[in-house]
Amino acid sequence: MRIKEINSDSVTIEWNKPSDDGGLDISSYQIERCNVGKMIWSKVADVDQDVSAYSVQKLHEDAEYMFRVCAQNAVGASDFLDSEPVTVKCRYHKPSAPQGPLQITGVTDTSLTIAWLPPFDNGGIAIEDYCVEIKEVDKKAWRKISSTKDLHLKVSDLKKGSSYHVRITARNHVGYGKPYQPDDPIVAGKRITSPSPPTEFTVSDITSKTVTLHWGLPESNGGSEITGYVIEKQLNTTNKWFKVATLEPTVMKYCVENLKEKSEYYFKIYAENCIGLSQSVETKLVSLLTHATVPSPPTAPLEVRNLSTNAVVVEWGVPETDGGAPLLGYNIAIRDEKKTMWMEVGRVDMDVQKFNIKDLQENHRYHIRILAKNEVGVSEPLETEEPYTVQKPTDYYESDVEESVMESKPSLTQTSETTTSWLRENNMDADISSYSNAALLKRSEYFFRIWYYARTLFK
Repeated sequence: MRIKEINSDSVTIEWNKPSDDGGLDISSYQIERCNVGKMIWSKVADVDQDVSAYSVQKLHEDAEYMFRVCAQNAVGASDFLDSEPVTVKCRYHKPSAPQGPLQITGVTDTSLTIAWLPPFDNGGIAIEDYCVEIKEVDKKAWRKISSTKDLHLKVSDLKKGSSYHVRITARNHVGYGKPYQPDDPIVAGKRITSPSPPTEFTVSDITSKTVTLHWGLPESNGGSEITGYVIEKQLNTTNKWFKVATLEPTVMKYCVENLKEKSEYYFKIYAENCIGLSQSVETKLVSLLTHATVPSPPTAPLEVRNLSTNAVVVEWGVPETDGGAPLLGYNIAIRDEKKTMWMEVGRVDMDVQKFNIKDLQENHRYHIRILAKNEVGVSEPLETEEPYTVQKPTDYYESDVEESVMESKPSLTQTSETTTSWLRENNMDADISSYSNAALLKRSEYFFRIWYYARTLFK
């Protein structure tokens, strides 16, 4: 027989099956106990044959007991197996007092945040919570503020300029330990301190390698302007925190990049002022996505229109799915019908679904494809079903003059709001002061610029 566990009012005993069952199956076990001082045995319980441990309850703390067990079959009971004497005493005890120094942050006229350290001795079992009490210096009655599982607490509804004593008591499964009571009182609205923690710290846009964090302003700046925020991260498999970034006070959102795929992280943030850092606010465990794939292809139709004799505009729809990771943008590629190699001609951001392709050859036929991209890679392409022929648009006018003459005349170029490529539109005589373009797209915004080639004027 073995003593498995001893508590303040119970003992758990454990035994093995008999080496010989007497030729019949064991039907049950009988458990008895006695107080060593009296040596009177009393039955505790009968348990089934498949039970090999039992917790004997309702014992007296500091009393000494013995226990015994016998096996029973259809013929009768075996001899008893006795335990050694056992003193009932809890192996746990109350925790020691929480430790200082008491830190004070986020001071306002009527509130402040206090923080402390855990007890040196938790009594052998985890701390369940802390009881925080205050009383005004000139009064006798203590007032309970709250119980908290954290090592910090915001104390509100204080009187500006009034002094308060604080005491904090830790509690485990056994009970409350001795209180921690700092000698110096706390005073609301009296001094500049570090700020209170940022508020509403949340996580969004989780991918396989990135996490976006959001937060709000601290409830109190501690009497001094917020100078910035500090973000840290911790892998779930380690106990070490690493600084991610120090940010300007106007920043309320940050994307943490280059995280380890298929991993789990904690993140925390501090507010900072001229005094120092606030208490941190920590996220719950964040699991990165493990099944992110490339996005689906951009959606049809792939519209192509001529802009000039050497340029076209293409337009497409967003993919049906981003693959589990945010879209980064689109790649645009072309291939001359007479050639086998594709050539990338441009890239645009995720919120742009239009692009001007220039420097094409008139009357040549081109295949055009669009690929969506996320952090995993690029999608399958959306491609024109038939090669597209680059032709002069309807009502398009182009001066039939030699290049040498054109360079001595004004030149007009254009671009749209969704691209950064300027396309040459036309070259005009010096006495022309207006221009009309009939090949623009509806509901699109364009920019135009004009300049004069003056080399021949200043020879």
